[in-house]
Amino acid sequence: MRRQSSLMRGGLSGRPWLACLFSAAIAVCLPQWSYAQSTTVQRTAKGASGKDIRIGVYINVLANCSSGPLPAIQMVVPPENGSATVKRAKVSLTNYKNCMALEVPAFIGIYRSKPNFAGSDHLTLSVSYPNGRTETQQITITVGTGQNRGREI
Repeated sequence: MRRQSSLMRGGLSGRPWLACLFSAAIAVCLPQWSYAQSTTVQRTAKGASGKDIRIGVYINVLANCSSGPLPAIQMVVPPENGSATVKRAKVSLTNYKNCMALEVPAFIGIYRSKPNFAGSDHLTLSVSYPNGRTETQQITITVGTGQNRGREI
């Protein structure tokens, strides 16, 4: 059996900033960020004026059902008619991926409108996951006068 080259065995693992693409007789090396996956998603939530409305739950469950590092969350465009915060929490899950039951740390995104505001508000978050993927979340919140309950996300 032939020995694998250090590159095939993960020889670049000491250089996370570098990734190489090989084609016939040339090698092109690019910074790792140049091929990181980035997506934009549209999300919605609704709830009562002046009350907490959950706009996101952010977890990281590994294949062995343990918790991995949580994503970094940054406000890109703040809401005009309220405020958004992120809180730490523990989330209990059942039948998630191959995990029957577990409790993991999480970040919970919360929106709260100004008192007596009714209508739509918008905000944009950038969520950077530990695997290098970045997700831009454009969130529309519909705020009612008190009869609406928050959407379960």
